[in-house]
Amino acid sequence: MIRKTRGIVLHTTRYGESSLVVHCYSEQYGRQSYMIKGVRGSRKQNRSNLFQPLFILDFEVYHKDSRAMQLVKEVSRATPLNSLPYDITKSTQAIFIAEVLYRVVREEEPNPMLAHFLINTIKYLDALGDPSPDFHIIFLFQLSRFLGFYPQNNHGNGNNYFDLASGQFKSFLADPEIQLDETTSGLWSRYISYDYQGIKNSDFNSTQRKIVLDKLIRYYKLHVEGMGDIRSLEVLHDFFHN
Repeated sequence: MIRKTRGIVLHTTRYGESSLVVHCYSEQYGRQSYMIKGVRGSRKQNRSNLFQPLFILDFEVYHKDSRAMQLVKEVSRATPLNSLPYDITKSTQAIFIAEVLYRVVREEEPNPMLAHFLINTIKYLDALGDPSPDFHIIFLFQLSRFLGFYPQNNHGNGNNYFDLASGQFKSFLADPEIQLDETTSGLWSRYISYDYQGIKNSDFNSTQRKIVLDKLIRYYKLHVEGMGDIRSLEVLHDFFHN
């Protein structure tokens, strides 16, 4: 049966001489793997440019629920992205965000709220006049809402140490392996209080961003089984923090 869906590109893998396997997060079916034949052939070489990280595409798919990989009939760009593919800051963030999503979003079932959040996030990133060095950090905090482990911001009144395992601030430092020190916990609390709009007026420096991002990845690994390493993290650090 041919079905239509809109999907966000997370990861691509070459298959054979001319095909691609595109891993997407789709509106109608959640996480999906799509086989696209002939996309790297000599006559259609430029079509491979469609499948960049976080591109939003329309798919027509020969869909079978029992099949792990779906065969694509047609694919086209659903939402034009005017700056994200060409701005080095935004494209670096897009590679990182796409890899995180590829590692942590696994459900093969629709989640309209998550799909809406992701599509709006991509559009917002693309529309930003001035790229934000904090955007990807705010994204990780916001994404955790949909994954079920958004941190509780109960900082203050003696609760000065964020516990990565429980997702809340505590009044004592019992285990430095899973708890943040007082200074880092203060940074963590400030980041939680920001959204995409507010972060534009922040005064975080590169060292603070690196510390918080590393702890965020640690936080994700504690709450997402088998997440693995984020390979683009080092590239992101080199770009923003050196």
